[in-house]
Amino acid sequence: MKKLTLFLISLLLITGCAVNNKPAPKSNPNLPKVEKFSAYPDRNAIALKWSPVSAMSGYYIQKLNNKTHKWEMLTTINNPFQTLYVDTGLKPSTVYAYRIAAFNSEKIPSLAKEISQKTLPSIAPVIPLEVKPLKKGTVKIIFRPHPNERVEGYIIQRFNDKNLKWEELAKLSPRYNVEYIDENLEDGKIYKYRIIAYTFDGLKSAPSQTISVSTYPKPPVVENIRATNNLPRKIVITWSPVENAKYYKVYTKSFFGLTYTPIAKTDKTTYTDKIDKDGVTKYYKVTAVSVHETESLLSKTPEVMGQTLPVPAKPLVSTNVTSNGVEFVFSSPDDRAVKYLVIRKEGNFFNAKEHKFIVKGNRFVDNNIQKKHSYTYDIYAVDKYGLISKANRVEVDF
Repeated sequence: MKKLTLFLISLLLITGCAVNNKPAPKSNPNLPKVEKFSAYPDRNAIALKWSPVSAMSGYYIQKLNNKTHKWEMLTTINNPFQTLYVDTGLKPSTVYAYRIAAFNSEKIPSLAKEISQKTLPSIAPVIPLEVKPLKKGTVKIIFRPHPNERVEGYIIQRFNDKNLKWEELAKLSPRYNVEYIDENLEDGKIYKYRIIAYTFDGLKSAPSQTISVSTYPKPPVVENIRATNNLPRKIVITWSPVENAKYYKVYTKSFFGLTYTPIAKTDKTTYTDKIDKDGVTKYYKVTAVSVHETESLLSKTPEVMGQTLPVPAKPLVSTNVTSNGVEFVFSSPDDRAVKYLVIRKEGNFFNAKEHKFIVKGNRFVDNNIQKKHSYTYDIYAVDKYGLISKANRVEVDF
C-alpha cells in the first residue's frame, strides 16, 4: 500500500496522468507552496532547507536520478513545521537536483520548487614522499601526513600486473602513521603503489600519484664453472668472478640425486669438496649472492660434473717359472702405476704365511721359494698419490 501511494504521488508531481482509467488529481496551483528552497553541500551530503507552509500537512521531496534522468521519491515529511532534511551517502563533486512540494490533508501537492547543488570536492589526495628498497625483497613507502583532521587513516594499494588490478595491502591509522614496509617481494621486479586517505565518516580521497620502485636485482648467473676429475679424494670447483658479489654458494647433488643442496659459502672463486672415497661422481652449481642478499638464479646456472680420481687399473702380469724361481713382468693399462705391491701367500688355513714386496720397476723375481710348493701372488698397481688398484691374482706351482 505504501509503495502504491508513493507511486501515485510521483505521477501527480510529474505528469498528473490518469490511474485506473480515472482522472488523477494534479498539483493544485491554488494551494500554498514552498517559497524558499535552499541546498547546502558537504562532501558526501546535502542539507535541504525550506520555508515552512504551516497551512499544509507535509512535504514531498523528490530527487533526480542521475542515471535514468527521472524523478524519484526521496522522502515524505508529515510534519508541516519540519524545514530541514539531509540527503546522505552522496558522491563528492557531483551535481544533485531536488524538488519539494507541500501537500494538504488529502495528499494533494502544491506546485513544486526545484533546486540543484554540487557536493564539495573530496579530500585532497595523499602526497607520497619516498619509496625505496631496504633489503632483499623489501621496500619502504613514506608519505606526507594528510593535513585534514577528518582523516582517520590510509589504504595502501599495490598494482597486480597479472590480473591488472589494484589490490589492497593494508590499512594504516591514525593520521600520522605514514610509512609502510612491503616484504616478501620478488628480486629485480618493479612494483607500483598508491595511497588513499579515508575519513572517520567513510569518505575516501582520490588515489595518490602512482609511485614505482624496483627491488634489488639478482646478480648475473655465475659462468665458467669447472670441476676436476683427476685429484685423489677431492674435487676442486672453480668459476669466474661476478662483479659486486658478496659471496658465492656452492650446491651439489650425487649421481643419482634429484635436487641440489647447498654445501658451502665462500668469498673466493674456488672451493674444494673433500670426499673420502675414490671414483665418486658429483654434480655442482655455483650462485652469486649480492650485498643485499639477492641470489643469482640456480635454475639458470649450468651444472658441471666432477669426480674424485678412481683407483689405478688392475696391472697386467706375465709370469715365467725358471729353475731358480719365478719371474714377473708388470704393465699398467692406464700408465698410472709408479710402483707395484706384491703379496705372496703360502700355507694353509692353519699355518698361512704372507710376504710383501714393493717393486719400483716393472720386473720382479722371487727366488726365495721352495720346490714342490704352491704359491699365490696378489699384484697391485700403486700410483703417485698412493692409490692402490684391485689385485691381479696369480697362482704358481714351483
